[in-house]
Amino acid sequence: MLNRRQIRLKVMHSLYSYFCFPDLISKDKDEHLFEVSQIKNLFYLFINTLLRVSNFSKEFHMTNKKKFFPSELDLNPNYNFFNNKLLSILRHSNFVQELKHVDSVSEKLNIAHDLDRKIFIEVYKNDFYQKYINSKNPSFNDDLNFTVLIIKNVFGNYDLLKQLFCEENVFWSDDYEFVLVVLINKIKNFNKMESFKILSPFKNTDDKLFFNLLYEKTIEKNKYFDQIINENSSNWELERIAKIDLILLKMGLTELFFIKKLPFRVTLNEYIEISKSYSTKNSGKFINGILDKVIRSNKDICKN
Repeated sequence: MLNRRQIRLKVMHSLYSYFCFPDLISKDKDEHLFEVSQIKNLFYLFINTLLRVSNFSKEFHMTNKKKFFPSELDLNPNYNFFNNKLLSILRHSNFVQELKHVDSVSEKLNIAHDLDRKIFIEVYKNDFYQKYINSKNPSFNDDLNFTVLIIKNVFGNYDLLKQLFCEENVFWSDDYEFVLVVLINKIKNFNKMESFKILSPFKNTDDKLFFNLLYEKTIEKNKYFDQIINENSSNWELERIAKIDLILLKMGLTELFFIKKLPFRVTLNEYIEISKSYSTKNSGKFINGILDKVIRSNKDICKN
């Protein structure tokens, strides 16, 4: 589940898409967060990658059997990874249809970077893999635990995988760890295929309301906020302000004027911190200066 900082980031992404690529915006507000930030696609891409690496494990062991001088282990391979019960359920269920639209991404990355093999080697090097394949009849829980270990130890720590995925989508660098946590939780609590349906990312209705209000009000008051920013940014024309800075300023103004859930200084600090990671090195000072000036000149905000 997303915390308030993460929700602000998703709103920032959504607003960036809205102002820069309005034709791509989903009309379904409940799906908006996932559709714009592509969390759903990243979730499916991880599952698709699991299945591809599992398939490669079978190819790997079958190839080893054909060596000129195969070892006893080569001649008698263990296919536990390929036969993993959870992955088999996913592989043979209707859910696999959900993965078709990301399979082209997986295939492209594999062709360009030999990714399936490289990920499998990362799995193969781990002690938990050796322990797993030496198990004669792993239980369903063993299969679940093994899959979780791959996600934690390989997907979570393999820099090449994260780099390549994040190059596919500029916002996946923010979503990467969050989606891994979601996937791990869904595997741990697996009981039927419905467990893998993407539900709301919000903890409660207040968070959902916060997302929708912050997103919609920032758009609704866009021109009004342009005027406020113009009045409080001496020697800066709107066209010269970085797009992300402008969006963060308007989000901050939305919270200050229309949401008022936090003390105004806390709201101010939130947007300064976000700007440090997503805009220029001077953005924090710039945003602080304008929002602070707005706060000082509006007594209603100062009473918050």
